[in-house]
Amino acid sequence: MLGDIFSRLKRQRPESPEDCIELALAYHKMGQLAKAIKFYQSALEIRPDFVTAYQNLGAAYDELGQFVDALKVYAKAIMLAPQDPELRNDLGNVYFNIGSYNEAIKAFKQALDIDSDNAWAHYCLGLVYLDLRDIQLAWAEHEELIGRDEKHLAFELLDKIQLQSRQAS
Repeated sequence: MLGDIFSRLKRQRPESPEDCIELALAYHKMGQLAKAIKFYQSALEIRPDFVTAYQNLGAAYDELGQFVDALKVYAKAIMLAPQDPELRNDLGNVYFNIGSYNEAIKAFKQALDIDSDNAWAHYCLGLVYLDLRDIQLAWAEHEELIGRDEKHLAFELLDKIQLQSRQAS
């Protein structure tokens, strides 16, 4: 599949934002983040309101540890799509990665304000609370996941809660 994408797009310079994204995603999946970033940026030059390009660009910056760039990109994406809870989750993940826990909590709670059934936001809140050593709040997020029948995420969070509880003993 990737070979088809590359051969088709190499024949011509990608001119549509969709072609740029397709190529960027292929590079991203191969771990060639610098090339992926170049094509996400190309997509945005063609179509400055392309939220998907901002979201993926933010993810690439986050993976590279370029957190300031990731935060800027996600802020722009949220301006364009303020009701997208996944953008809030992505923003929260960056804040979590840099240890800005209050900002991470705020972003995940905003995602839940938009979509109260957002399992990923509950899971990530649980992780933040664990890092803050608040097992009670982490457990509450675990219960939220169970109540939403998100057993996989609930069990994953439970494993982390149990591990931290054992380490604290």
